[in-house]
Amino acid sequence: MKRVLIVRLDAIGDYVLWRNCLRFMRNRGQYSGAHLTVFGNPAWRDLAETFDADCADEWIWADNKNDLFRRSCENLLPYCVWHRRVAATQEKTKAILRARGFDEVVSPSAFPDALLDEFVVGIAPVTISVENGDLGRRAKFSRLVSPGEEPFVFLRNKAIASELAGSACDARFSLDVGATPEKAGRILFFDDASHWTRRWPACRWRELRAMLPPGHVAVFAQKGKSLSDFLRLVGSCEAVVSNDTMALHVAAALGVPAVAVVNGVSGRGGFWPYPESLGKRVEVCMPSEVPRIPLPLIGSRAAQYAALASVSARQVADALRKAMGIGVANGK
Repeated sequence: MKRVLIVRLDAIGDYVLWRNCLRFMRNRGQYSGAHLTVFGNPAWRDLAETFDADCADEWIWADNKNDLFRRSCENLLPYCVWHRRVAATQEKTKAILRARGFDEVVSPSAFPDALLDEFVVGIAPVTISVENGDLGRRAKFSRLVSPGEEPFVFLRNKAIASELAGSACDARFSLDVGATPEKAGRILFFDDASHWTRRWPACRWRELRAMLPPGHVAVFAQKGKSLSDFLRLVGSCEAVVSNDTMALHVAAALGVPAVAVVNGVSGRGGFWPYPESLGKRVEVCMPSEVPRIPLPLIGSRAAQYAALASVSARQVADALRKAMGIGVANGK
């Protein structure tokens, strides 16, 4: 039996946008009879093991995904300083994976990364990744597949899965977490994000809370809860307002109306706006003036945060009413 390793070390939102493509590969095309192992990011382990356990024969979790790649602070250091640490950690992990005797390793990331390339090459005799235009550096792969013409991540994932499986991917962007209690009037505020340039200021959240439609209240995710519990919380809410992060994609997959507050730069095209073809009720609130890129690293990030802060609570409140269908029909 062919033994295939699929490497997915990206964030929770990336996995939410890819998981149904994995299910397609498990059941259709050339991978349907293979022994599939997923090497994944432990950040979404609970989601995968709770809802997607049947999508792979084995799941392996990175001890600490961040140790395998450059840390954010190391962007300011010379290549020779941070790369030595990364290379040593990657080689130790690769040796463990090589010992399992995989025939093929697949890196199906919609947006390939140079450090991820360094990690996956050499684990198995056949290495497959995704085209990204850098053909010289990517010549070390046995095969490259096309991500398609659409920039949105889920549509790119479908194109990648189609080429990998040798069959048109019919995956739908959805998530079934079972029955959730219906609590009308609950609107989830997800005010967290992995990077400060994508966190809408706390004062704006307070202003928005005072502008909610009558009979609606804001709720927040409790710290320390499991990811599966968070998914069920989203499913129990009438709508979600989120920074540019995984809560947006969870809401869309569950069919819950959502509003994303974005800085206008990070994630554009790939993670927002949502294509109309997906039929999701997702509104995007972005600054009227988008920061010019490129800028020096610190200046660029400061400009992104300043742009995000310029998005008003009134702008978000209006988008929320639109997403929920409140006051649309009668023009209120």
